[in-house]
Amino acid sequence: MGTVTYPDSAVINYISKNFIPLQINVQTNSEIVNKYRVFWTPTILILDTNGTEYYRFNGFLPPGEFIPQLEFGLGMMALEKQDYKTASAQLKSVVDKYTRSDIAPQAQYWLGVSEYKAAHNVEALLNAWRKLKKDYPDSIWEKKVSFVKLYYPGVSFLSGNFKLGLRQLILFACRGNS
Repeated sequence: MGTVTYPDSAVINYISKNFIPLQINVQTNSEIVNKYRVFWTPTILILDTNGTEYYRFNGFLPPGEFIPQLEFGLGMMALEKQDYKTASAQLKSVVDKYTRSDIAPQAQYWLGVSEYKAAHNVEALLNAWRKLKKDYPDSIWEKKVSFVKLYYPGVSFLSGNFKLGLRQLILFACRGNS
């Protein structure tokens, strides 16, 4: 990344505008490596000013994929902090500016969630997910919304009766060594 991505002027400008970049030597900073559970490099972490991690990605990415990942990370940080206006703007920016990037389908999914959480407007959520189904039909994120039968007449949400189902947190604890 040091010879292709980091020296790219668009990457430099984006990072300078949005982040305080730190590059850590994993061989000499085991405390940080352990704190953030780094097991492969490069690992890119999106942290807030308190050092709380909100997003991460691993491995080489060319500039055209790196910047959308950073922008997505900012959107996810805003979403987790319940700043839905900022989250929606960041995620929409990823979808609009980087339509063909690998992160765009995921950004479209979470854009719908952000817009729903901002106003509890189910139609905004469904519109975002319809766009996801239309624009990214082969993505894993389209499969995540397949439970909503967007194109079948007679499904209750089409008549305005759609309700989000039970909200669940499902945990899977590993057996054996931890």
